[in-house]
Amino acid sequence: MTIRQSRQVLRGSDEGESLWLLGGLYTFRATNAETGLYTMVEVKGPEKLAIPVHYHEGEDEGFYVARGQVMILIGDEERTLAAGGFALAPSGVRHTFRLETPDATLLLLVSPGPAHEAMFRDMGEPATARSIPEPSAVSADPAALAEVAARYGTQIVGPPPRE
Repeated sequence: MTIRQSRQVLRGSDEGESLWLLGGLYTFRATNAETGLYTMVEVKGPEKLAIPVHYHEGEDEGFYVARGQVMILIGDEERTLAAGGFALAPSGVRHTFRLETPDATLLLLVSPGPAHEAMFRDMGEPATARSIPEPSAVSADPAALAEVAARYGTQIVGPPPRE
């Protein structure tokens, strides 16, 4: 029997490693090393920030809308969820999200989380401020993103959703 080791985590709103990734501010609220089970990441960005459609080979990903509204696509089902809404994309199921309001805050819960953490760090860059990056600071070559994602068991299967 494997015994997991969790650590106590108490993190304020201005704490945690932050990255600029795909035009958004991604802040690690809990890492897999801390929880032993999952990674929790807070995502903020400009209205209409969207990520490519993808699936994970070995991770489940939960989406909790903490503020505003977020469109979430899982499989063939698309819904816009308001604050308090939740969705779960099991491994192997394609999914994406798009922030629908300028105040949207989305929490990602990824289990297990180490590959996701490494992928985010590889795709993004350390945030020099705890703010949404300027559009000029964002570069996302689709081929390069797909190559990085594949190294971490994530397959990009479509472009970000547009309205």
